[in-house]
Amino acid sequence: MKKVSIIIPFKGQTESELMLPLSSIYNQIGIDLSQLDVHLVNDGGEKIDVKKFDVLADRLEIHYHEVPNGGPGLARQYGIDHSDGEYLMFIDADDVLYYVGALWPFYNAASQGHQMILAGYWEQIQGTPYTYLVHDNKDVKAVYGKWYKRSYLEMLNLRFLPDLPIYEDTYFVGLACILATDKCYLEEIVYMWLCNPKSITRNEENKFNYQNHIWARENRHWFEMISKWKPERLRIDFENYLTDIYLKSQKYPPIDEQEWWEEQRKCIAGVSDVFSGWTPELQKQVDKKSADPNNQWHGIKTDGFKEWIAQSLPW
Repeated sequence: MKKVSIIIPFKGQTESELMLPLSSIYNQIGIDLSQLDVHLVNDGGEKIDVKKFDVLADRLEIHYHEVPNGGPGLARQYGIDHSDGEYLMFIDADDVLYYVGALWPFYNAASQGHQMILAGYWEQIQGTPYTYLVHDNKDVKAVYGKWYKRSYLEMLNLRFLPDLPIYEDTYFVGLACILATDKCYLEEIVYMWLCNPKSITRNEENKFNYQNHIWARENRHWFEMISKWKPERLRIDFENYLTDIYLKSQKYPPIDEQEWWEEQRKCIAGVSDVFSGWTPELQKQVDKKSADPNNQWHGIKTDGFKEWIAQSLPW
């Protein structure tokens, strides 16, 4: 068994483009690269000539997989299921490890058997010149800059889900971080999220902002896992979701109204033991978010919240 399997999902990248993340792994120092393997997972894109990566074969063990297009989450899950590393790490095809010593602190921490090892990462922001933002090691949304222990994920039965073409990282990474009882936080900045205007998260605003039905579905799956593994936080998580999704739906009307209501009612049905309907306390919470100038939903009207909840109830 390898110490870590590094999974790189991709679609549409050329061999030369893929050489960037692969080279950033190949050039790592201070570690034994024979203890890791790399899994390139082609998510329904054009075939590539894997032989072009033979120049890296003296130090890297590279496996190539082809899967039907299902999005980066399912490609990552395929890589998980077809690798055997003790730990898992994810790198996006248009990103790189930040420096040649990026993996060294992970290897040191992994000797202690932690369930999760978390480090910081840079975000490159479009501009002339580029600007850079540091995300620290407390981030619970980005799939990268982290090591996940395989046995821990298997214990939770935590997987990337086929019905989440978006928000799949929010579900997987958030739960992996929140449910872990043994986390190691590294001080190093290890990863560079490079600016790619063609990427899903930066190029398809409509895909995320208006597909509220998928957000409701993601939260339904989230509450199922929280109910099983950390039920004491279910009510808080649900009330935060409910107030957020109301404000979000007012700013970004659902692209599919019927599917949105179906998913919302399924979500609420699953938490009936902690939620029965509108309360004055919930109204205060949504009003507070709308009134906060630092909140993303600042200024959105909340006078229809009570009626909206009544329409959401499945009973």
